[in-house]
Amino acid sequence: MLNKMFRASVVLLLLPLAVTGCTFGPEKHTSRPIDPPPANANPVAAKQAESPKETSKTELYFLSDSGYVVPYALNIPLSKGRAIARDALSLMVKGGAGESMIPDGFSPILPKGTQLKGLNIQDGTATVDFSKEFLNYDPGQEEKMLEAVTWTLTGFPQVKEVNIWVEGKPIAVMPKKKTPAQGLTRENLGINLEVAEGTEMNRSMPVTLYFLGQTPDNKVYYVPVTRMVNETSNAAEVTIKELIKGPRQDADLSGALDSDTEVNKIQVKGDTVFADFGEQLLEYGNRSASKDALQTIVLSLTENTGYKKVKLSVNGKQNIMAAGEKDLLDQPVTRPKFVNPQSL
Repeated sequence: MLNKMFRASVVLLLLPLAVTGCTFGPEKHTSRPIDPPPANANPVAAKQAESPKETSKTELYFLSDSGYVVPYALNIPLSKGRAIARDALSLMVKGGAGESMIPDGFSPILPKGTQLKGLNIQDGTATVDFSKEFLNYDPGQEEKMLEAVTWTLTGFPQVKEVNIWVEGKPIAVMPKKKTPAQGLTRENLGINLEVAEGTEMNRSMPVTLYFLGQTPDNKVYYVPVTRMVNETSNAAEVTIKELIKGPRQDADLSGALDSDTEVNKIQVKGDTVFADFGEQLLEYGNRSASKDALQTIVLSLTENTGYKKVKLSVNGKQNIMAAGEKDLLDQPVTRPKFVNPQSL
């Protein structure tokens, strides 16, 4: 969890993001409530041929082979009388059904044999009760487990905070590294936490940046990294500054922006962040920018500012496009519903 010295002062300006308007990247999907539909909805005659089982695309968090907690969206079959959030957590258990649903290089993070004994969602707080096997973890995985559970559950619009119980009782802290296990949020927990060089911890703030990872078969995916930086009133500006710096040298990640990328201006109007870059954003010889670069900009800016859309330009000109696309990005781009879709 974020260091106790600054945890109370840390604030991420995250707000629920509506997925509307222009977008690129993953396909759009309508969201579903956590609770399943009524059991008597749309009855089907007994003699009718069985239709394909209904699914809900849901974002879960798994462990990459390089040790990062990474979002990955799965089509989860809906179970009669069961909340989709329960099934989502069950797929994150080692040795369970989730292992066959994720790509090479990803693995479930919850200890083998872990069972979900209860899940109650009330007034924005999800209280999840695990079996005793939940505590059979390697100490180095303690914070990663909590990050995966918290970020998965807070991905549902009804959930803002998570409390951990084991065998019907709340646990104040985890047993091995004493990480707090109550009142967990994306803001106070972060994900894949690191500290920028030169940061004064008593006057710091987190920004969550998106970098690139790669599966063994060379497919690229996006990795969120919460980096502690010196406190500033301009979250958008520091986000882009850190994104251009890229991942740490010892990280098994890569950045999508060149280190010499210039930023001309970043400002906010209404619900949109306007970001004007130098020509370094464009690929050599044309007016297009890589999709990975554009995607990491949009993901990072919307994550840290709470604004819904990002308008991109180069030297004041809006005639840019994503590489491989024909349409100009002359309208604001919205955050995709899912960071890493199942088509990875």
